Amino acid sequence: MFELEKVVCPVMSVDDKYRTLYAALMGVFKEIAEYAGKNLSDKNLQDLVNAALHGAGVSAGIRLVKVYQLKPTIEDALKLLILFHNEALAYLPKMKQIYGELEKKEGKLVVKNDPWYKWYFKHLPINCEEGCSCYGFPGLLSVLGEDFKIETIKSKPRGDDICSFRITKR
Repeated sequence: MFELEKVVCPVMSVDDKYRTLYAALMGVFKEIAEYAGKNLSDKNLQDLVNAALHGAGVSAGIRLVKVYQLKPTIEDALKLLILFHNEALAYLPKMKQIYGELEKKEGKLVVKNDPWYKWYFKHLPINCEEGCSCYGFPGLLSVLGEDFKIETIKSKPRGDDICSFRITKR
């Protein structure tokens, strides 16, 4: 019989854990897209990406609404969209890549540089505008319990220099 040596996992900082999980999420999306791109029609690939974006929105929304105690208002809906990008998608808030504007009964989300578009979506035969505005963002905002409307104002896939969205209540 032989003796086993005990191996102890090194301690990871919260930042290291976060970056590791983010890299894993990007890897999962990339692998699914590559597999689906080779094995599914463009329509089925779009449906798969839309479902994944919706699921990511709902899952992140549940945590973010709870942690930040967000309410079903336009202001908090806008905060939720910004938190989703800054926290869940690692958009580096200090670089001011994403921001919101609030005016009376509507909010406006502006995404200047979207790493997901640059690294992922622009290389796939999908409509990422549809994925965000019709699936990901509505899934995220559904956690607030109100019926919010998302309208795309500008998008990089259309050739605009930014993506921007209007948020209102129906």
